[in-house]
Amino acid sequence: MKMPPRARRLPADGLRDIAELLREVTLPDDATELRLLIDLCRRSLRVRAWLFGRFAREPATQAAFRMFLANPDAAPTDLLLWPRALTIALRPDLGRPAPGEGAHGGLSEVQVLALIKGYQAEYLDVTAFVLARLWRRFLSSDRKEVPLALQLASARHWGALANDDSGRCINRLSDVLQFFRERGGRTIGEDDFGHPNSWRIHVLVHILDYPRPCYRVDELYRSLPPKFRHVDRREVRAFCQRHGIRRDGSPGRPLKLNVTK
Repeated sequence: MKMPPRARRLPADGLRDIAELLREVTLPDDATELRLLIDLCRRSLRVRAWLFGRFAREPATQAAFRMFLANPDAAPTDLLLWPRALTIALRPDLGRPAPGEGAHGGLSEVQVLALIKGYQAEYLDVTAFVLARLWRRFLSSDRKEVPLALQLASARHWGALANDDSGRCINRLSDVLQFFRERGGRTIGEDDFGHPNSWRIHVLVHILDYPRPCYRVDELYRSLPPKFRHVDRREVRAFCQRHGIRRDGSPGRPLKLNVTK
């Protein structure tokens, strides 16, 4: 398989899609199941009537649930229909930082994870790469039941494949499966992601592990393993600018890092 040049530039719209995918597939099963219940109640008058008639006899609960079904954003915030953790999972905007206000140099945790997945996938389709990797991890585990969030995300991707008359989507999936097939039986690591992508992944992992409002370029440079010390600090600075990672330009001595060399 012929490979394009390394050091992929990741489009912003693609990263948003991957961030949403990661939010979805990391939902706990009970939150995903509750989403299905909500969707079922929204579509089925009979189920809704049965649920209200048998279980929701409190008028305030019925009114709040009906309002939520009609418009989740209009639901009253002073009456929690379910535990707060599930409320945040169902309305992630409640627990999501405003743009540029994430704990990781202005990025949220899921945005940093999306960047990591993008650089790991490199020239491959990132959605197919993430789903294939999750499926392979599940199949190699002792779990018997497929996580519901993974089922739903996979079903949507399958719909896109089935509706693609050009054949490009299935070709991209084939490339992803070939990537994993060629590495069967061993752990996939930085050697598989390409040298230019690997140092960027190391920087992102450091940002993920050490949340700060902003980062010194020297800190990020010194977090790299010795084999990546040839990377120019200007490349690290340009990398931060490209992805909106805030840099600390204030004077002062650099922070000491607890990094194993």
